[in-house]
Amino acid sequence: MSDASGLPARVNIVMRTRNRPVLLSRALDDVLGQEYLGWVLTVVNDGGDRATVDDLVERRAGLRDRVRVIHNESSVGMEAASNQGVHAVESDFVAIHDDDDTWHPLFLSRTSEWLDDNPESPAVSARTEIVWEEITGRIVREVSRETFLPDRTQVTFFDLLRFNTCVPISLLYRRERLVQVGLFDETLSATGDWECNLRLAATGQLGFLRETLAFWHQRAGQSGDLGNSVIAAREAHRDLDRLVRDRALRAYVGDHGAGLPLYLTRFLDDRFDEMRERLDRIERANATRFPERVIAAARRVLRRRANP
Repeated sequence: MSDASGLPARVNIVMRTRNRPVLLSRALDDVLGQEYLGWVLTVVNDGGDRATVDDLVERRAGLRDRVRVIHNESSVGMEAASNQGVHAVESDFVAIHDDDDTWHPLFLSRTSEWLDDNPESPAVSARTEIVWEEITGRIVREVSRETFLPDRTQVTFFDLLRFNTCVPISLLYRRERLVQVGLFDETLSATGDWECNLRLAATGQLGFLRETLAFWHQRAGQSGDLGNSVIAAREAHRDLDRLVRDRALRAYVGDHGAGLPLYLTRFLDDRFDEMRERLDRIERANATRFPERVIAAARRVLRRRANP
């Protein structure tokens, strides 16, 4: 596939979608609004209505000869759909643009330029804004915005070990490096982007652009096709987060033995026990320096640590 100039495309934009025409329509227009023109679009319709997707694509003259649509008769899942899109086109870079998210018009310009200037890096992420919205019928209404991780100045493997600090819409991947680490784990119905980022970050430093260029749209309380997996499938995310960690822990123990994990779990449990004992002593002494609300907040933190 070729970009707008007829040259081989440098960026393959993979867009996963299923039965969300009002969001897909916005996402297609978002891609067409990019200042950077060296892209092609691969739409993976993962088990949704075929005619609706084809109609939305065909309405946009700017997509002609620059788009490939893959229709899955039944859903194969987010990660498998991403891999289908990556495999469909040879390119220098890959972006995962879900049908409910958006970019700043300069996203591809800034991120592709950064990867060109930093050939050793496997990917680059941009500062991201969370956009809270509501959908009524075919009307999408923005409710509020907030910066995702506003104090972040870099992407570190250390932070990625805690949670996914780089959501898909914020990233431009170097395709060769993405393929080298095995793409996205298709056995995971959620958290696959985080797990892939961990493998990718282990091979080299991910870049970070402090300019807000990505918009992660979320809809609290929305279920079904219009829901966000991070909200609507919160329990699955929690369970699969533990599965990924458990799998990595078993691999570590297989290579190095259980000594360090055993030490760390006992060490942390002892520190939490000490904190609980100190809170108990403060309550018994009725210390006015520590209001009841402060103690209650500390206990909530300890409960979350004990039962994440």
